Amino acid sequence: MNTLDKVAITSRSFSANKYLVDELRTRYTNVTLNNSGKTLVGNELLEFLDGQNKVIVGLESFDKNLIDQLPELKVISKFGVGLNNIDLESMKEKAISLGFQPGTNKQSVAELALMHMLIALRRAPSSKEDISNNIWSQSKGHELFGKSIGIIGFGNIGQRLAELLEPFKCKIIFYDGIEFSKENLIAKFPSRSEDFINSLQQSSLNEVLKEADIVSVHIPLLKETQNLISSDELACLKKDARIINTSRGGIVDEKALEEFLNKNQNAFAAFDVFEKEPAFNHPLLKLNNFYATSHLGSMTIEGVISMGLAAINGLDENRIPL
Repeated sequence: MNTLDKVAITSRSFSANKYLVDELRTRYTNVTLNNSGKTLVGNELLEFLDGQNKVIVGLESFDKNLIDQLPELKVISKFGVGLNNIDLESMKEKAISLGFQPGTNKQSVAELALMHMLIALRRAPSSKEDISNNIWSQSKGHELFGKSIGIIGFGNIGQRLAELLEPFKCKIIFYDGIEFSKENLIAKFPSRSEDFINSLQQSSLNEVLKEADIVSVHIPLLKETQNLISSDELACLKKDARIINTSRGGIVDEKALEEFLNKNQNAFAAFDVFEKEPAFNHPLLKLNNFYATSHLGSMTIEGVISMGLAAINGLDENRIPL
């Protein structure tokens, strides 16, 4: 039992999860929870963290200005998978260690991406709206079986999505900055059949966009990935392509996407993330060929527990960012 370190939990959802809080308190006695019911920013966040040695962070912004004002902070552990809200360079300068385990939410996010694909192919939300308006439309959709799926980012989530798609006999074409040989793929998927391995093809971003019936985005939001898919890239897509984003808002240029969807009524996009959240009154929400969820990718009971336990472990298992 650690009785010396002071641990702050900025994440609202972690703080409200009794299982995770109880588990944390079996290891640490000095725990401060964010029970305010809101995301802490600015001076409120600074005051909450004053005097703390370790912190479990959700989506709160830990920029250089904040980190510079926390001289006693020694460890930041991430509750979740994205690190775009944390200034890693500032952590390195201050010798603050990072607790981070990639892929803890891969099952939850991959399942949501699969759900969005099926919704996009069948345009299911439109059917409910029609029924509500006394219209029994029975509009035709498409099957997922045998489609070409473009996966942008072939990390933990992209790979898990490919596995979930195996029964649908899809062709998987993926784009990633790391080059995968066939030997790499066999090592990544040791229990999968040769047919599955042979269904995976790595290609350039534009080639993936040109060939795919459905494009699913699974890369982090970085300076080099901001608006990675904009007007020129969208122009590569098939006119009836489906675009899924369960990664981060800002990777797909939302204004360019709006123009693309207006021009191509047979295309469809389904997003779980937006550049600015909450995305109330967003222009995309007015389109009949757009569907959205409210950043629910990790929000399963199982996913939250997995991320939470990883964050707790990260308080002790960590290192200064490279």
